[in-house]
Amino acid sequence: MDKRIISEKFLCEIWEKHNFVGNLKTFDGKSIEVLSKGEPNKDLEGPDYLDAKIKIDNTTFSGDIEIDTEIGNWKNHNHHKNKKYNKVILHIVYANNTNQKFVTAENKRVIPSISLSEFITPNIKQSLTDQIKSDDASKSYYIRCAGLNNEVSEKFKENYLLSLGSKRFNYKKEKIFNRLKELAYLSQRELKEPIVNYDLGSELERIEFNYNDFTAPVLWEQLLYENVFTALGYSKNKENMNKLAKSVEIKLLRSIKSNSNLDKILEAILFSVSGLLSEVKELPDEETSVYIRELYELWHEHHDYDYGAKLHPTSWNFFRMRPQNFPTVRIAGGVKILEKILVGNLIHELIKLFETEKDEKQLRQKLRNNFIVKAEGYWGEHFLFDQPAKTKLLYLVGVSRADEIIINIILPFLSLYFEIFNKRELLNSVLNSYLNYQQAGKNKLVEDVMSSLKIRSDRSVIYQGILHLYWNYCNKNKCNICEIGKKVF
Repeated sequence: MDKRIISEKFLCEIWEKHNFVGNLKTFDGKSIEVLSKGEPNKDLEGPDYLDAKIKIDNTTFSGDIEIDTEIGNWKNHNHHKNKKYNKVILHIVYANNTNQKFVTAENKRVIPSISLSEFITPNIKQSLTDQIKSDDASKSYYIRCAGLNNEVSEKFKENYLLSLGSKRFNYKKEKIFNRLKELAYLSQRELKEPIVNYDLGSELERIEFNYNDFTAPVLWEQLLYENVFTALGYSKNKENMNKLAKSVEIKLLRSIKSNSNLDKILEAILFSVSGLLSEVKELPDEETSVYIRELYELWHEHHDYDYGAKLHPTSWNFFRMRPQNFPTVRIAGGVKILEKILVGNLIHELIKLFETEKDEKQLRQKLRNNFIVKAEGYWGEHFLFDQPAKTKLLYLVGVSRADEIIINIILPFLSLYFEIFNKRELLNSVLNSYLNYQQAGKNKLVEDVMSSLKIRSDRSVIYQGILHLYWNYCNKNKCNICEIGKKVF
């Protein structure tokens, strides 16, 4: 059986059922007795099974289990650099065609590995093969050439995805530029953002802009603010987060005088304009009551500014969302980034990073640090105004979402900035960063399409290329104009 097409889902199923033949042994010959297979990890990050117990030779170990299709995935997925995998006691793969006998954790501890293919019956192997064949057709993000593109070289596929990833980058950059022109147009005519959305496209096409039209810092601050908030909204609340940023314009926020509690003032304004701020009479606990009353008092002090339209609470989507992605949590996280724009000179700091930091790894981490927001205070204990969280929230904006913001917003944004102001060296630096960026986190669509194309890459440009491929070709059955489809059909 071709191990490349075996998904971790099926390997987990084998591990769950424990239908093994013979005595389990690690690659270096040590015997294994499974005392407890562990509990499936329901989080998106970390090992597949937690709190397992196994005996290796005569020693009993308690810890976690990680399952990969092949032994090289441990390093490919950067588990060896991730402290979340330091408690792994056994690394399970389907097969191992290398001489590697074990993997190592971030703390340099050696972790034994085992191949399941050596310990399952022929019937299970056949059943697994049948499941794999049917799985391609039942994937959430099925593509027509799944199982048919094997003859297309991996190099060709990667090069095509690279070109699509670059195309997607330019599309995002153009979209940001169009919004910048709208902001410049409204500013020059001293117009406020219209409450009723209308297309300025035809009017803007008749105007010839030059770089002098884009020199006002407030234009770039509003542009960044809008795009970051939109990215924090995910697909279900993007539009509302964008409306919120347009209703509470940054030029109004700049008029607020505060040296100590700006973050609370911003929360009061944004939660009030969003329509999500609860009524005081509805508050269930004392902590919430104190927090909400403080926000109401601050809103009363700042409510008479010329804000745009207030959103209706029912327009926000909470249905079938993880609590960490609730709009309440995302607005709270967005406030911290907005505060950096207002008083932390965030745009200047981002520009300075590309001027001074030449190490790609350090640059990536420093970029992330600007957008990762730890949960503190009230929003470390709540997902909603009227309901304390059962588990403490660690991040309002985590690493994966920070990477999404960097790839989809910050790099196109800076590329546009450097292009407009003719900073060619910095422009090239941004493009190079995009081509080499490795983002954290997984996406089911990308994982499914990668599996169907038989490729593996951690590069964000490939990730973006797959998104462009799926939504513009696969999802629309446009195989006849897809370069891979042309070779297959």
